[in-house]
Amino acid sequence: MIKVKINGKDYFFEKKLLILQACDLAGEYIPNLCFDKRLKPIGRCKLCIVRVNGKIMTSCESFIENGMEIITDNDELKEYRKINFELLFQNISLDDIKISNDIKKLFEYFEIKNYGNDKKYDIRKVSNPFFTFDESLCVQCGKCVSACRELQGRFIWNFVFKGKKQRLSIGVDETFEEAGCEFCGTCVDFCPTGAISNNVKLNGDNIKTVDTVCSYCGVGCRVRLFTDGKNINVKPIQIGENYNSLCVKGRYGHSYIFSEDRLKTPLVRKYLLEKSNKSLDSELIEVDWDLALEIVVNKLIEVRNKYGADSIGFFSSAKCTNEENYLLQKLARQIIGTNNIDHCARLCHSSTVVGLIQSIGSGAMTNTMDDIIKNSKTIFIIGSNVTEQHPVFGVKIRRAVINRNVNLIVADPRCIDIADFSDIYLPIRPGTDIDLINALCRIIIENGWEDKEYIFERCENYDLFKEYILSINLDEYIKKTGIDYNLLFDVAKIIATEKPTALIWAMGITQHTHGVDNVLALANLQLLTGNVGVSGGGLNPLRGQNNVQGACDMGCLPDVFSGYQKVSDEKVIEKFENYWKLSGNFKLNRTIGKTVTEMMDGLDDKTLRALYIMGENPLMTEPDVNKVEKSLKNAEFLVVQDIFPTETSKYADVILPAASFAEKEGTFTNTERKINLINPLIDPLYNSKTDFEIIVLLANRLIKKLNLIPIGDCAKWDYQKISDVIKEINFTTPIYRFATYSRLKKGEDLYWPVYDEKSSGTKILHKERFARGKGKFHIVSNSNPYESPDNEYPFLLNTGRELYHWHGGELTRRVDELTKVCSKPIVMINVNDAKSYGLIDGDNIKVISRRGEIIAKVFVTERLKAGELFGNFHFPEGNVNKLTVKALDKVAKIPEYKVCAVKIERVN
Repeated sequence: MIKVKINGKDYFFEKKLLILQACDLAGEYIPNLCFDKRLKPIGRCKLCIVRVNGKIMTSCESFIENGMEIITDNDELKEYRKINFELLFQNISLDDIKISNDIKKLFEYFEIKNYGNDKKYDIRKVSNPFFTFDESLCVQCGKCVSACRELQGRFIWNFVFKGKKQRLSIGVDETFEEAGCEFCGTCVDFCPTGAISNNVKLNGDNIKTVDTVCSYCGVGCRVRLFTDGKNINVKPIQIGENYNSLCVKGRYGHSYIFSEDRLKTPLVRKYLLEKSNKSLDSELIEVDWDLALEIVVNKLIEVRNKYGADSIGFFSSAKCTNEENYLLQKLARQIIGTNNIDHCARLCHSSTVVGLIQSIGSGAMTNTMDDIIKNSKTIFIIGSNVTEQHPVFGVKIRRAVINRNVNLIVADPRCIDIADFSDIYLPIRPGTDIDLINALCRIIIENGWEDKEYIFERCENYDLFKEYILSINLDEYIKKTGIDYNLLFDVAKIIATEKPTALIWAMGITQHTHGVDNVLALANLQLLTGNVGVSGGGLNPLRGQNNVQGACDMGCLPDVFSGYQKVSDEKVIEKFENYWKLSGNFKLNRTIGKTVTEMMDGLDDKTLRALYIMGENPLMTEPDVNKVEKSLKNAEFLVVQDIFPTETSKYADVILPAASFAEKEGTFTNTERKINLINPLIDPLYNSKTDFEIIVLLANRLIKKLNLIPIGDCAKWDYQKISDVIKEINFTTPIYRFATYSRLKKGEDLYWPVYDEKSSGTKILHKERFARGKGKFHIVSNSNPYESPDNEYPFLLNTGRELYHWHGGELTRRVDELTKVCSKPIVMINVNDAKSYGLIDGDNIKVISRRGEIIAKVFVTERLKAGELFGNFHFPEGNVNKLTVKALDKVAKIPEYKVCAVKIERVN
């Protein structure tokens, strides 16, 4: 207990606090400007001075001590503070200043009654598409500098010059782009005066607001949306005393909601209205919902009756809610009678799911992001450009490195941004991940660093694995990876001895013809070192889209019902037959359905005749999209349900306008298995409907048309609201059993599996035992990619996303601010290769593979090795998926996006 005297009164505090904080708890106001409890004290403004035992000191930098006598206010202190205040605000236009509660309190203290004040001089404004810095409002408090450094791990803002000439500056060149700004907007949040402010401002008094969850990547940031009916502002929701960052898309990427490009009403091909032969040249006609749904129902029944249930396929969506995905797979299985239901997880983490189930029994991320940030001693990132694909988690990793000195190891063919913060960067050759991991395992075993007790108690098949690892030719493996042995030795030692070690990966590991084997190798490494089932460790695949984890959980996969209950398990089938029983001889399909890639092949060989696509755009995201285009033309009937017209919808017979995430209620499950409730900001715009409403309307029409009567406990489609669906998910899906609507509505953080009504679920999987019993070591060796560079196609092309756009770009290409920063397809090339072809930044090049060609802008860099290229798939005119090969992992059926052979030509 610490006893202090504040203004003559005794106070007792249980812990050591800053004087400013202690006085605040005692109810004594001390004016301050530069202090923020989320930042380290900097003591710049000198407004918070107090007298302590006769001496003047800044209360934001000094801690209370036993016996202190503190004077918070008197004429002397007020005079000193007034001088400091006038120095801070002497050149500030008070009529333009942001009068926040803190500023208002400060002005009341100094008796500033008239905010109006002429500017002493005009000072520069520095702007970017997202926010503007107005120097005439800057009091140089330093909050933006501290927030950028401490919270974002960036160093954009700084002070230059001294004395009266001192000013705030942006990098060396004083442009945000050249300084490396990520436009996260954190500085906007911390600026107390409005000197740094968002360019888009809301107008009027009728501002609507709602707390919800970001609709972009799998991190699942909680956000507060504001709208005046035309524009959107976004702020992070603060939880506790920690600052929750947002990325550029999460903060500034939601104006698409009000885009004029939105699908506004159902569209039907004219040939369907005329009941003539199919023609994609037929005009799209606006119709009402009743007619559009009637046509869809009639055509699906027609195809089903003619060719069978398995002639129809369904694409669900990682952008839609858990409830919407659950309902679509239920419609496919219960009413249509097919397991042809899949979604984009097939293209990103299907190999993760297969590999982890084989090794530990569950395909999900084992630890939470906060657990990794707070408790990991070492973080090993391989094949994941985390600061661009999962930016807020990337920011937290940077914080952990800066604030906790976490060991960070990064393995990636490109020297990606997070590598700048690493202790060791491994510039691995593409496709040699297994060679790298096996080499690390060999070094660990040779040096006796394996966790023997853990292996003995919790693992199986180790002796065979060890025998295999010790038999490999280490020199050959090292040569393949292109990494020096001494570097690998250091990495192996850190992973095995500086524990707990968290292993993180994404598409760089999974999108290969040997993606499952890659994941098995990663599991071997973590089992070998005892890093699974422990706080701060784990096997942690990062999910790409906002609800890709949830769509998997809900059974939008061809081989499982919700909760990963297998369609090949007779007991499971019987259970769902009782749940969903309809009149007649009701039986569920026992045949595993087609994957998304197999459905495209099915359109070609006529085993699939109709396709229903909800919220996906395969003509941007599938490999070899030229072939996909031909496949879609073969569909006898294609329905696209989406927010915008897409490249895929050009080939649709019926287009149904859906609502955005800001217009619906439901849940998303993020990459760490946390179930988040989303809430509507506005009602569905135009004549759109939520995907929930569309599916329910469609299902009820199908049931009525087929003369079916619901009999089972969950057979009816009488859902009135989202909570009705959540209740059914609780009933049918064990891992979601106690993730109830009422708990989610209260704001509880629930991580599946949630097995009782009091706990928050399971933040760390496999703590006591693995889901499969014992963790299993697997013998895996590297195999060559389907296609490698040769004399004709000498470059190796790697693909992925970039910071300012997301997935196929359907949303972000409709955000003006994002397109101002990145508006064209870009292909990265090594500086020496560029020199050989006479290329400079911004030149156009043609990139050609055996499947197609694109034209893109050149980005010349030293972060990519010679002979390698990197491109994205955000822009239709330069989509690298026109080049990628449709070669699949034999088990997971995931395409090999990360390796294909190309050549380049300069374009004048």
